[in-house]
Amino acid sequence: MRKILIAGASGFIGRALIERLLQHSDIEIVALSRSEQQSQHPRVVWKKCDLFSLKDITEAMIGCEEGYYLVHSMLPSASLSQGTFYDFDLIMADNFIRAGAVQNLRHIIYLGGMIPPNQELSWHLKSRLEVERTFRSSNIKTTVLRAGLIIGPQGSSFTILERLIKRLPVMICPAWTKTKSQPLALNDCINVLERSLLDEKVHGKIYDIAGPEVVTYQELILRVSAEIRKTTRLFTLNIIPLMMSRWWITFITGVPKNLVYPLVLSLKHEMLPSSLHQWPYPGDLQTGLENALATALETTVPHTAKKNRPVEKDVRSIQRLVLPDGRNAEWVANTYFNWLPTFFSTLVKVTVVGNRCTFYLIHPQIQILILSKSQERSTPDRQLLYVVGGLLAGDMERGRLEFREVLEHRYVMAALHEFRPALPWYIYRWTQAIVHLIVMKAFAEHLKWHVISQKRI
Repeated sequence: MRKILIAGASGFIGRALIERLLQHSDIEIVALSRSEQQSQHPRVVWKKCDLFSLKDITEAMIGCEEGYYLVHSMLPSASLSQGTFYDFDLIMADNFIRAGAVQNLRHIIYLGGMIPPNQELSWHLKSRLEVERTFRSSNIKTTVLRAGLIIGPQGSSFTILERLIKRLPVMICPAWTKTKSQPLALNDCINVLERSLLDEKVHGKIYDIAGPEVVTYQELILRVSAEIRKTTRLFTLNIIPLMMSRWWITFITGVPKNLVYPLVLSLKHEMLPSSLHQWPYPGDLQTGLENALATALETTVPHTAKKNRPVEKDVRSIQRLVLPDGRNAEWVANTYFNWLPTFFSTLVKVTVVGNRCTFYLIHPQIQILILSKSQERSTPDRQLLYVVGGLLAGDMERGRLEFREVLEHRYVMAALHEFRPALPWYIYRWTQAIVHLIVMKAFAEHLKWHVISQKRI
């Protein structure tokens, strides 16, 4: 039995992929989701998995030979999320390849975004490219599939488009609505994902996958309007900035701004496939736009993004720090411990003894936060510091601060995960949470000073 892992299995692409792969009797599926899911098939095992936890994903991957990565992190993953979606994406992808190395995963199939050549990319597309580079820099063979707008029920971009059309009889269209794209039918996307697993001839390469028709977003709006038998009048006003567009779309559709903003900022780019990355099986990509729209609209279900927001009062805070040449995460963690006592020198002070760092208020007995480095789970390129006590630390099992190298040692990520404060939530958000950001920003500047010092030598 061939055991396949699907990260992001609860999304609209993941569920369609599971249905298709189950047509092959020799495939067993491990489906990952942030929430509990019930299996409806004996060859599908759903596992609740936090992709920000290297331990979770490593355990979930046991016995798997190949893995699909369908994850994009643009919605909050904690009650308080400090940081950018692209840094969140990067850490999850890094966890995936680290776990894959431990479990001897031999092949990854990554569904990313179309990358326009020779352009300054939006952070949405930069993030897709960073994840792609993270996978391809590992020793695991990676097949990269780049797609633009995927037309399917509950797809984020298509849901936004459909809601705009249904709620607005008249649209004042900014310049980006004249941008060209080649929308891809969900069924065709699944054709490619399936073949990417079964056909070894396409393994380890990069492909742009798109539908057969080129349309502008204005043309797409009119095609969707015709499909739902609604008259939509369009007026173009080129002076509307992207900032206003994204605010207006959020207001009209009700889709969270965390999801809308990155997507809208990418609409200025033409999403057209490159001849250099052409999919070798054109028969997989033949669904016309009319059929794709009809199928998607027949099965559209309410968007559930808001329901996925966490309810526990936990904190995730991630900052990207520059890594000086010749240094590693272990050096960064040690530098952090050495730097803290000099940064805190008034009411709050810090003492470091061995692998234990203690923050205290005025007197050493008033301990407000205690960090302890895990010798067992830390490596030179990833240092793990658990929150083990202090008056400001609430009840938690896995609260931790980590420093990890990413993107071929160019950066180190400082990431606080699953921290639960002891302070009342509102007070915490406007005191301790802000102090943490100030501390990490100051430490980032300290590391930059090291980089500048290296260049002067």
